[in-house]
Parts: sequence; structure tokens; C-alpha cells
Amino acid sequence: MILGADRLGSYRLDAEPDYQAHGQEIATFTAAYLERLPVMLKRPTGCGKTRFIEPMARRLGKPLITVAAHEDLPRTAATE
Repeated sequence: MILGADRLGSYRLDAEPDYQAHGQEIATFTAAYLERLPVMLKRPTGCGKTRFIEPMARRLGKPLITVAAHEDLPRTAATE
């Protein structure tokens, strides 16, 4: 058992998130995951980054931990 693994259960999504694909983003994300490539989603606030990544995490059976960040947030705030 991995130390602290039991705490990740609260970050797993039980319900199927509401998401409608608009192109090949699911196939692209899945291919990156299978190749163990990192993915960074960088777009303006409210464009659907979280809406997209929720069903991807559920599909892969992975926990999802989100960090609220925006351009007005000091760079050091994410590490404090």
C-alpha cells in the first residue's frame, strides 16, 4: 500500500462529469497519457479546462486535484 493513498479517495470522481467533446481532444489526451507525456492546460478562466479534465480523470480511474490559479495570483502563492 502506498503511504497516503487512502487520502486520495476523496479526490476521485464517482459521477460521470458532463462533457461534450468538440474535436480530437479525448484521443489526444489519451495518447499522451499512454505515452506518459505531461499535459498542461493553459487557457483563459472559464474556457472549460476543468470541465475537460474531470471526465479524463474519471475515465482513467485517477484522482483529480485542482489548484485555483489566475494571472493576479503571486507566483509564490502556489508553493505556500
